[in-house]
Order: sequence, then C-alpha cells, then structure tokens
Amino acid sequence: MSKAIQVYDDGKLVDIPEEEVENITDMRRVFSGIQEIWYTAYEQKISEHNFTSGLLRFAIAFIERRLKESGKSNDDWLNEKAGKIWDSIGPKIDKLVEDSGAVDCKERKETDEEILVLDALALCFISRAFDTCTPKFWRSDVIAAKLLEQDQARAEKEKAIVEKEKAKAEKRVPLGN
Repeated sequence: MSKAIQVYDDGKLVDIPEEEVENITDMRRVFSGIQEIWYTAYEQKISEHNFTSGLLRFAIAFIERRLKESGKSNDDWLNEKAGKIWDSIGPKIDKLVEDSGAVDCKERKETDEEILVLDALALCFISRAFDTCTPKFWRSDVIAAKLLEQDQARAEKEKAIVEKEKAKAEKRVPLGN
C-alpha cells in the first residue's frame, strides 16, 4: 500500500505495522468525510453545538447497534453493563457539571457559558473514549501527519509528471495549429 512509516515512540524509532497504517488511513477518511459534512452544516447555519450533539447521538446509536449485532449483548446485558458504569460515574459527572456553576443538569438554559462547559465535558469524555478505543492512540496523529506528507509528495510528483508531459506535448505541436 504505502512505503514503510517510522515514528518515534517512547524515544525509539519504530516501524509502524501495515495494519496500523491502514487503520489510521481509514480514520483519516472518516475524519475527512465528517469535515465535509460539517462544512455543509456550516453553510446551512447549523450551530456547532447542534452539530456536535448530532455527532454524539450518531456515535451512541452506532455503538449500541454494534454491541447488539455482536451477538454477545442484548438490551439486558447492555443495560446492566452500561448501568453499572453510569451508576458509578453519572452522579460524579452531574456534580462536576453543577459545580462549574454554569449548568443545572435538571434545568438546561443553553447559555453560551453552559454550552462551553458542556463542550469541555464532551471533549474530556470523547478524548478518553478515543484513547480507550484506539490502540497506541498516542502516535495516531504523528502517523496521520506522515501519511499526509506522503500524500502531498505523491500529488506533487504526479503534478510534475503531468506538467512535464504537457510541456513535452506543447513542443510537438507545430506552431500555428
């Protein structure tokens, strides 16, 4: 697929396995697709907060579906596992949000300050979820940057070839035609 990628991990230069490169490539494709959707939403004047809520709702539905289709879970299993986790952290989350002074979990006002607090909370959980779900997450951005460099170098090389061929073709065409 691509040339070998090497990155520094824990101070050592390591070869990135092809499977990890493919995973990062897929994540970049998804990220690019979401960027396109975000731009469409932006053009349609959908607020960033509503866009984020839509993404989160999609993620919830997608993960619930994946769990149910695994054959290892059902509503009872999911409710039991998620319920135990939520019973443990839910009250702590509510308290953290309420202690911020910006949000009353029972009566949402959606002020600018409240939205910022909710965005910060979402950032914390999404970041932790990414770290939990992504093997060797700490090097994913570096690998993505290397892949982008490769893509740009390949595009520049292709552009140079096209320009060279175009210049060559222009020299062959007799003047006046």
